[in-house]
Amino acid sequence: MTNTSSTQRTDWHLSLIGGLKRRYDRVPARTVVVTPVGGLNADLSGAGLAPETTLTKVSLAGGVTLRVPAGADVRVTGFHLFGGRHVQPGKPAEDAPVVHVRAYGLFGGVAVTRA
Repeated sequence: MTNTSSTQRTDWHLSLIGGLKRRYDRVPARTVVVTPVGGLNADLSGAGLAPETTLTKVSLAGGVTLRVPAGADVRVTGFHLFGGRHVQPGKPAEDAPVVHVRAYGLFGGVAVTRA
């Protein structure tokens, strides 16, 4: 489901069993992924990013694996009962796009690498 009546489009993805794996050329300003069992594997390294992009992942079991451009500013929030967070260090440019990762679940974590 996509809300296309706005310039701040939100893409919704639902998968009951299994996750979402996607390589983006263009990234919507907001993406929401709901997977009771499964993770999100997204590659934004070659994508044209908006000044602010938000990826929200909600699941019982499943984490987030994300690849971003080297100069992106990444901010991770959310909650996992079991699982950690690792964002590969980088030095964002002054006018770098901001990628907000909001991840919620019981099992899983967040791993962010840079291109």
